[in-house]
Amino acid sequence: MPVEESLRSKKARLTRSALHEAAITRVLEDGLACATVATIAADAGVSTRTFFNYFETKEDAIVGLGTEASVDEGLAEDYVNSTAGLDTLAEDTARFVREALLIGSVDPELPARRRRLFALYPELVSKSFDRAEALEEIVAGHVLARLRHLGQEFSSEESAQRSARMLTQLCRVPLSHAGQNIKKAPETVASKGGTKEVFEDSLGLFLKVLDRLR
Repeated sequence: MPVEESLRSKKARLTRSALHEAAITRVLEDGLACATVATIAADAGVSTRTFFNYFETKEDAIVGLGTEASVDEGLAEDYVNSTAGLDTLAEDTARFVREALLIGSVDPELPARRRRLFALYPELVSKSFDRAEALEEIVAGHVLARLRHLGQEFSSEESAQRSARMLTQLCRVPLSHAGQNIKKAPETVASKGGTKEVFEDSLGLFLKVLDRLR
């Protein structure tokens, strides 16, 4: 059964997302040099002290690299304790990886705005990779928990962690593939009906390739 998100967790998630979106908006409007922690915090409706509870620098806020990388509790719990078996593990994990690595937002234009920002300020790309790597380690921990929930056994703890990390990286392929397609042809998002639909196409291809390799 889905785990209900605690009020504290929900508030933290919404504040983090608000700061992230405010940082992107401020930089796109005023430029990276002119955007400040104070203006970003004010735009999000919080104090600078609250800002530093979530991000160490304005650059971290722009890419969403928080002081404590985390994955939504309910999302992780649903994935780990799913009643689905090994036959849908790759699909389930690919969807989990996508949801975990992408910061949720009510703004459907946010992915396009992120790409525009990275094009203007390529120095932020490395920060984006840092965020993804930090989250990927946490995601791999949940993937290992799912494997154990399914009754998988390993020769050692090192083997278990390596296996979970490998599965996580493998199931990140559909997300990367979708991102590359969008980068090459941005109009694909509109024609497909959204970034999630582009991802679903990539996921479908991913599953077909895996099936043919069996």
